[in-house]
Amino acid sequence: MCPYANTVAEGVAFVKDVGKPNVKVMLDTFHMNIEEDSFADAIRTAGALLGHFHTGESNRRVPGKGRIPWQEIGRALREINYSGAVVMEPFVKTGGTIGSDIRVWRDLSNGADDAQMDKDARDSLAFSRFILGS
Repeated sequence: MCPYANTVAEGVAFVKDVGKPNVKVMLDTFHMNIEEDSFADAIRTAGALLGHFHTGESNRRVPGKGRIPWQEIGRALREINYSGAVVMEPFVKTGGTIGSDIRVWRDLSNGADDAQMDKDARDSLAFSRFILGS
C-alpha cells in the first residue's frame, strides 16, 4: 500500500487494497488539474469509490472564476451518480491559520472586503449548483 496517492488510479488502487467499505477516494479539482489528463476520466475511474469532492479553480479562486471545465465535471459526476458532499475550497487571502499553512503568498481576491467575499461565495454556490447539480 502507498502512503499517499497523486492520481485517481493510485487512490482507487489504495482503497481496493485496504478493502474496507468506509475507505473512499477524495477528489479535488485544483489537484486534478495538476495530476490528471482528463477530469471526466478521473471521476469515472473513481466511480462508486468517490466519497468526497472538493472544488476550486486552477488559480485557487472560487468555482467559476478560472478555467476548470465545470460542465465536463458535472456530466461525469452525474454519470457515476455521485450524491455525496461537494465542498468549495478556495484560498484567496494571505495570513490567518489556513493562509499561512498552505502558503498563500499574495491576495488573490483583488482586495475584496468581507461583503465582496460573501457575494463571491454566494455566486459560486449558485454556479456550482447549476453546473454540478442533477
